[in-house]
Amino acid sequence: MIRGHSHNKSEPVVAKVRYINPEWKDRIDSPRIGSRESRRKATSFQQVNIFDARKRISEGSASLDCSGFTLDGNKTSVHNFRDSDEISSIYYNEMKELICRVTGADFACIYNHLIRTEKPTNFNDGYARFVHCDYNMTVLDGFADEVFKMNGIKREKHWDFAFYNTWQPFDHPVEMNPLAFIDWETLPPDDVIDYYYTGYGKDSLVAAPVYNSTHEFCYFPIMSTEEVIVMKQLESRSNRSIYCPHTSFDEPDAPKDALPRRSIETRLLAVFDCD
Repeated sequence: MIRGHSHNKSEPVVAKVRYINPEWKDRIDSPRIGSRESRRKATSFQQVNIFDARKRISEGSASLDCSGFTLDGNKTSVHNFRDSDEISSIYYNEMKELICRVTGADFACIYNHLIRTEKPTNFNDGYARFVHCDYNMTVLDGFADEVFKMNGIKREKHWDFAFYNTWQPFDHPVEMNPLAFIDWETLPPDDVIDYYYTGYGKDSLVAAPVYNSTHEFCYFPIMSTEEVIVMKQLESRSNRSIYCPHTSFDEPDAPKDALPRRSIETRLLAVFDCD
C-alpha cells in the first residue's frame, strides 16, 4: 500500500481519455496532430473504465501476442536518467536483453528513447494526452529497414520482426498520470485509422483508434521503479496482436500531493530468425 493507493483494484477506475474524433473514420483525409492546439481540435474526451491488469498477468489471461501488452521487471543500473550517454550505454542493453527474454527474439535493436517528466521541454516529450499507436502497419517494412540501417545490420529474408515499446518509471513509483492501454482482443481492426504526427518538424504516418465502447482499457496501478510495461507496436507475423493503443490519464484516486510521474520509454525492433 502506497499513500492511500492499492496495488490491486477490484473495481475499474472511471476516467476520461481523449480519442480522435469519430468523424475522421469516414473522411478521405487524415487528422494532423503535432501541438496542443491541433490535438484539441482533432480529439475529444470519452469516459471509459480502466481495469487493473495485474491479476490478468498473474493468471496468464493477458499476453503480448494476444493482448498486446505485458508487465515485467528491470532493476536498472542507470543512476541518472537525464544523462543520454548513460541511457544509451547502460539502459539500451538492459531493454534489449529484456525484450529478447520476454519475446523469445533472437536479437533486438533500439530505435530511440524518450524521457517524460512533469517539466516537458516541448509538446513531443509531454505526457501523452490522447489514445494513439506509435506507428502504422503500412510502414512496417520501410521502418524496419531504417532501423536495420541505423544499427549497421543487413536484413535477411528469413527474418520476422516486431516493434515493441518499453515503459518504466524512475525516481519514484507512479502516483499520477499512469499509462492506460487498450487490450488488442477488444479492438476491432477497422476502428484504427491513419493520422499524421507533425512533431519534430516532419509528417509521420501513424495510427490511432476512434472510440468504441467495446474497447477495454487496462493499467498497472502504482508501478514501481523496477517494473516495466512492454507493448506491441507492429508485427510481421500472422495471427498475433499488432497494436497496443495507449495514453496517459488523470488518476482520480491520486492524493493531492501526488509525486509527478517520471518515466522512460524505449522503442525497439525485435528479430525472430525463422530459418
